[in-house]
Amino acid sequence: MISVIIPVYNLEKYIKTCVNMFLNQTYSDFELIFVNDASNDNSLEILKSFDDPRIKIFTVEKLYAGGARNFGLKQAKGEWIIFFDGDDICKDTFFEKMVKKAQDTNSDIVICASNEFIEKKQKFSNHRAAHLLKSIDENLSGNLHNIKNTSLIELVEPWNKIYKKDFLISNNIKFPEIKCAEDLPFSCEVLIKADKISFVKDILVSRRIRKASVSFKADNNWKNYFKAYKMADEIVFEYKYFDEIKEAYFDRKINTFAYFYKKVGILNKIPYLLKFISEIKNSNTVLKANKYNILNYLF
Repeated sequence: MISVIIPVYNLEKYIKTCVNMFLNQTYSDFELIFVNDASNDNSLEILKSFDDPRIKIFTVEKLYAGGARNFGLKQAKGEWIIFFDGDDICKDTFFEKMVKKAQDTNSDIVICASNEFIEKKQKFSNHRAAHLLKSIDENLSGNLHNIKNTSLIELVEPWNKIYKKDFLISNNIKFPEIKCAEDLPFSCEVLIKADKISFVKDILVSRRIRKASVSFKADNNWKNYFKAYKMADEIVFEYKYFDEIKEAYFDRKINTFAYFYKKVGILNKIPYLLKFISEIKNSNTVLKANKYNILNYLF
């Protein structure tokens, strides 16, 4: 019923916990598709140590997370798809509650509430209000336009969702094969094209925040964030009801660039700043208002 697709790159510290977390789910009709993307640690050996027919292991070479997920989708036999990161955390009822909602509502996507696990402090954080679905009625289902909640465009991570495989395949929705931020254009396209989105307001997933994650290495990857948003722009700007979501979309976009500007190293400050200023100018032009000012984000 469910195919869980997990890209693996040097996750020896987390992958055993990840597998056991899935095997201890209260729902058992699933397959785990691990796509080992050129790991050079013991991740692959740890995966092979498990003896369970639901575990399927594939090895690819430098596809990055997006390409690994696309590869996994081609192997998937399930009616429903979950894309998960091997270092993240989920409750043992994650599969059960998500597939039940998906089946009961016949939705293209189901989104659950989520929070963050701060590894350094060893504690959970609920500071991202949109991810807690506080402004969402759990009994509500519909497309992005009918739901009329602009905070949904902030929910661009793939791991707090379950997707109908036929929906992804029929719309030819894939992850771009870039080094990071690949989930942004993918999720924007999913949210815009879905005929029916439903919700589970329980916090079933926690994103692990750790310094070693590719997503947080701004110095090496900052160009990918601009590239990802350019891809997302091409999708979002063509949306029939773009005017309804544009302010929320640009708020997320500019705040993302501001966040990474503070993290990028001194050698990249100037080129990053020039790109950031250009994005602010373009956003203000589309909004037809001087909503954003670079001076607000520099200090």
